Amino acid sequence: MIASPFRMRATLGFVASFVFLLVLADGCGARTDLGTGTPAEVLPACGDGILDPTEACDDGNPIATDACLPDCQRARCGDSIVQTNVEACDDGNADPLDGCTPNCAVPTCGNGIVEPGETCDDGNLNDTDNCPSRCLPAICGDGFVHAGVEECDGGPLNADSPAFLLVQGELVRPVVPVVRAQQIASFYDYSSASGHTGFEAALTSRFFLFHDSSPGGKLGLLSVHGIDQNISGQNQPKSEVHQSWFGLPEGTFIGVVDDNKNEFRLLEPTMARGDWDFENNSDGGAVSGLPFPGSFVIEIAPNFVAGIETWQYIDGNGDPITLDKTASAKLIALPGSSACRLDCTVPRCGDGILDGGEICDDGNVIPGDGCGADCKSTL
Repeated sequence: MIASPFRMRATLGFVASFVFLLVLADGCGARTDLGTGTPAEVLPACGDGILDPTEACDDGNPIATDACLPDCQRARCGDSIVQTNVEACDDGNADPLDGCTPNCAVPTCGNGIVEPGETCDDGNLNDTDNCPSRCLPAICGDGFVHAGVEECDGGPLNADSPAFLLVQGELVRPVVPVVRAQQIASFYDYSSASGHTGFEAALTSRFFLFHDSSPGGKLGLLSVHGIDQNISGQNQPKSEVHQSWFGLPEGTFIGVVDDNKNEFRLLEPTMARGDWDFENNSDGGAVSGLPFPGSFVIEIAPNFVAGIETWQYIDGNGDPITLDKTASAKLIALPGSSACRLDCTVPRCGDGILDGGEICDDGNVIPGDGCGADCKSTL
């Protein structure tokens, strides 16, 4: 039986109306399971951007290097993940010596942790305390001025620059002149074919700087050998000594000749020669007119043929410095002081040390006591 056209149109209209009502109901209320008629359950999930009771955070993304990890736990130092812009490293442990500190920082001086290569770390970068910013204990010569301990510290620029240095091989020693308020010839006190400086000794050759501290006095260099038997009662065996002095400054002149002018003489303006033969007395000679303060290097080359067992330099305080009698020795004059000594003290007039540029230093800056207030004169 074939339905009439009218009936078919009515049936289709009813179906369309029914579908429309279902769609309208779904849009206006909870989703309904067509099979059961109950709402579908939506489960909480990490990464859905909703903070659920079991989550510490939920930023809705799977990025592991931000403040919220992919498991919805907050990033922390020690979780083995380097948090961007927060941690420099994160090795997942609290070992302070493995290249990543317990607070997830790269080891650095000043973090308060003594790490490999450091011998101290006081948690700051203060260069004036006893642990400066290299995390090595403060010492003189490190270039940092330790407050209350050092006056200065120029690091590799620290230097001792005394007025005079005695040098022979590994021996490098500051020395000062013998000082007397008399001319060098008067001090030598030649008589009975001998000098009588007070520094003569049997079987010994000695040399030393001499400063005449009287007004207009000059700086000289003396060499004396043996001793006068008539004065001392000591025997000086038959002796032969030869010396060549090189590097004498321009203007140097012979200040003392012992027996005859050929014993000690200038061969040229910067070189002197001494040839001495003596027995039961002393012999020697001296040059004078050395610049003071000055800048020079005088080398003394000895040849002790007979009668001399010991070669010495006499420091200004009278102390003998024994030298190798088979090798040359040098006297070096320095014209100025350094900015900072090797012991991290500042050179200054009145400290009792004869620095380059000074002609005296009596430990004070009082004028009229034999050394001027500026250490540049004896007035």
